[in-house]
Formats: sequence, C-alpha cells, structure tokens
Amino acid sequence: MAPRLRDLISGARALLGIVGKRWVLTGPRSVALAISDVCDTNCVMCWCHSPLLHREADLSDTRKIGSDSRRPRFMDTALLETIIRESRAMGTFRVVLCGYGDPALHPHFDRMLQLMGQLEMEPYVLTNGLSIDEKRARLWAASRAHFRFSMHAGDVETWLRVHPSGTVRQFERVSRTIKSLVSAGTPSVSMLHVIHKANFHNVPAMIEHARELGVKEILFRPVRADGELAQVVLDREEEADLRLDLQRCSKLAANWGIRTNLSEYLTNNLYIRSGLVQTWSLYRKIPCYLGWIYAEFDREGTMTPCLNSKIVMGRVGEQRLRDMWLSPRYWAFRRDGRNLPRRSEPVTGCECHACCMAKYNINVYNLLHLKSLRHSEA
Repeated sequence: MAPRLRDLISGARALLGIVGKRWVLTGPRSVALAISDVCDTNCVMCWCHSPLLHREADLSDTRKIGSDSRRPRFMDTALLETIIRESRAMGTFRVVLCGYGDPALHPHFDRMLQLMGQLEMEPYVLTNGLSIDEKRARLWAASRAHFRFSMHAGDVETWLRVHPSGTVRQFERVSRTIKSLVSAGTPSVSMLHVIHKANFHNVPAMIEHARELGVKEILFRPVRADGELAQVVLDREEEADLRLDLQRCSKLAANWGIRTNLSEYLTNNLYIRSGLVQTWSLYRKIPCYLGWIYAEFDREGTMTPCLNSKIVMGRVGEQRLRDMWLSPRYWAFRRDGRNLPRRSEPVTGCECHACCMAKYNINVYNLLHLKSLRHSEA
C-alpha cells in the first residue's frame, strides 16, 4: 500500500475511534522520540542550553545536556529501533525525531533514518543542521523525510545574536545544505523561527532568506520563556511593532508562494502571552483528542501522551507498545481528555493550562465540526 494512502486510512480510522469514543482502531498517527539531549550550539532562548541559564553558564563542552547528567545523553539504539518497528506494526506513519538537543547528533541517526525509509514511514526531523557535512547531505537528499531547520534568523548578523557560540561559516554552511536538500526534490524542507528580542525585527529577512534557498514553508512561533529566560520575551511596544511586520510579511510570503502560519500567529499568538502558554480557557470549550492520535517517548523509552504530561503509560522494552496503547490507563486518559469541557480542573498529571499540543486538538475539533482545518480559536 502506498505510504500516503496508508496514512489517509490511518487518519480515517483514528477519527472513527474518536467519534465512537470507545474504540481505538489504529495506533498513534504520530510518535515523538526524544532521542538526544546533546546540542552543538547555544540559542539564547533555549530551555536547556541558553547561556542565560546559570546551570549552563559553562558551554565549553557543547555535549553537555540540560537536565540530569547522570541519565544517558542519547536514546539506546536498540530501544529506538524497537519503538520504530512496533509503532510501524500499529500503523503509525510519522515519527518525529527530537529531544532537548539535536537528534541528528545521535550516533546512529542516519541508520535509523534509512530504516524508517525502508518501512515506508515518514521521519520528521527537527535539527539546527550544524552536524551535516557534504556526505551526510547527499544521504539526506535521497530520504523521503521532512527536515525542519531551526534557524531563528534570516541573515548572519541576527543568526550570531541568537547563537552566541556560532560562526559566519556555520550560517553559510547550513544555508548551502538547506538549498541542496530543496534542490534534490526528494525530502521536504521547512524552516522554524522562534521569535524573541534578538530577532523580532528580522522577519522580512527570514522570508527573503527562505525565498533565496527555495524553501516553501516557514513556521513562526513566539518564544516560550519565564524565569531566567523571561528577558528574551518581547515587551508590549516590541510586540506591537512585530505585529505590523507580520501583517506585511504574510502578504509578502504569499506573493512568493511560501506557506507560513502567520495568520494563525496574528489571530491568537498560539496562546502564548508574555512568554507563557495559556490554554485552560480553550479546554473549557473543546476536548483533548491526543489519546487517539499521538504518543511521546523519552530517551529511556518511557511512554507518555504528550510532552507536557507526567502520566506514564509504561516503558518500551518492559512492555509492548501495543499493550500500553490499549491499556486501562490510556483509556482513562482518553476519557478524561474527552470530558475536559465538563471538568472544573485539568486532567491529573497534565498541563492543560499550558498545553503545547493545543493546535492538534483544535485541528481535530474543527475537522469533526466541519470547520476550517487551520489553527484558530474554537
């Protein structure tokens, strides 16, 4: 069966399960694997590796992780392969490769990328691109994967402000890599720009940079930050200036055939206010559907419903993924998520008041209610 057809069938089966409320007819549509806490740069707004964080003040060793250093820095390769194969057997199509560092630094990343290609899955890679040399670029150019490059800048001057340990040569090399992958035509390529004090005046250059490289998709996100990182959040005057730029740039990107989420950003700022996510008012109106469509795994193979949930469903290697997905505990999560609009409090163990997965739930809600699929207030 063609991968895209299998993906559509999986989506239809997931929706049937949601409508039926008591069924799960397929595995998760997407799984996210946090395979690396290692990073080779230090973006100023990063939750783990920013030089503004006291615990990361010494960044001379960029292999350091942002959490408990006693834990492994990479997901075990055998564990990673087990999750890939078991999720594929359940019908999962997309595998998001991520972490608190750069997943491409995993020592067996390229082999796992090839394995997912053989299994007709779609890897979705979040990377800064710094680890890609010419040999690796050729390998990636032949992969039917989606590579989203975390750039956060449209010119070298801004890039150096965002990446204090970066160099001009790195920016130029990543730009060449992106252009070569776009030219190859096989992988999908997009850019990610997290907007904050160091780059909010750079949005027009970000779109121009994408046009020069041939990139046709850009995702913009407002920075999420508090505590030591609160200093990177825009003030009201800066936010007002940014909104004017976004309105102009939305039209500019459309004229150049570049897809963006700028209309969504302008509509609701992705539910982020003053650097903090605020989504509880949303979940007083719509349910959470993640229990039918998504699952998350940390470096040790622990399965949770999403990044901000502390509900442990089990651990791969100790239990089969299918058994965890169909377990009473997962069913309790699905039931509680469906009942969110009738609850007076968030799901126990979840951060429904600061949900990073809100747009997925909105899209499912809108689809079920025959509304626009774009992320907007329900």
